[in-house]
Amino acid sequence: MRAAANQLVVGRLRIGRFWSHLKHRPTSAGTMWPMARTSDDGVRIVLVAVTAVLQAFAVPLTTWALGPDSTTRAISEAYSSPVTPADFSFYVWGLIYVASLALAIYQLVPSQQDRRVHRRTGWWLAGGFLANAVSVLIFGTGVIWLAQILLVILVVCLVFAARGFLVVGPAPGTAEEVLLRLPVMVYLGWATLVAAAGFATTFRSWGMPASARWVNEVGVVLVLSATIMSLFVLSRLVAVLGFLLTACWALLAVALATDSNSVRNAALIAIVIMLAVVLGRTLRSGERRAVLFG
Repeated sequence: MRAAANQLVVGRLRIGRFWSHLKHRPTSAGTMWPMARTSDDGVRIVLVAVTAVLQAFAVPLTTWALGPDSTTRAISEAYSSPVTPADFSFYVWGLIYVASLALAIYQLVPSQQDRRVHRRTGWWLAGGFLANAVSVLIFGTGVIWLAQILLVILVVCLVFAARGFLVVGPAPGTAEEVLLRLPVMVYLGWATLVAAAGFATTFRSWGMPASARWVNEVGVVLVLSATIMSLFVLSRLVAVLGFLLTACWALLAVALATDSNSVRNAALIAIVIMLAVVLGRTLRSGERRAVLFG
């Protein structure tokens, strides 16, 4: 009995020393523990790359398959509303797709594949990229309400990916800021406002008139909803500069394109509020670089 008790004590001591060793092992930037690559990492890496390519080619493939009237711009014009952005604003999609491809290449680099930041964000990014690619195709077929659901899913996926930056802490270098955090936040800023405008497009496809007093009120409510969502991101998450740029870009495009004074005023006020929130948060923060760039 005494020998068994001694062995139990020795075993506990060994477990304690092992756990203490784990807790004090040096960690690499962006990870809580040093991690070996797993099969899940391989699947995630491939999915992010494949879906990034898929969404980049979704528009030309949809146009080729369904014709020029199936483009996002053409359908948005057919079901225009007081919150439909100006045509020039849609060129930002090209920047987003290029940035997403750069992100996909960055996470393919061997030294990046097993980092915690990619494990926290990769699955969400793959889901968001896929949702966007499928939404483009469905939007082109005219099933606008289903495409709108996928746009909302895109925003949700990007929010959870962006939250991953907050969880893992500040970026260890400029490369991660530019090639991972900036693309995600630029994408989220644009997607948030586009999803809000997409509800008006959906309502128009269901028979909402192009112009009526209550239609303008619906537009104001949608701008207000997008603003509230944006303020949540700008006040809680990090790397908010990219979000701010594309969100304000979308709001400016709405203000320039709309015939509704109330929607225009709401969009311009939203821009001022967002700028003030980011400026105030940056001035108060002791980690200004993290707030702005990640």
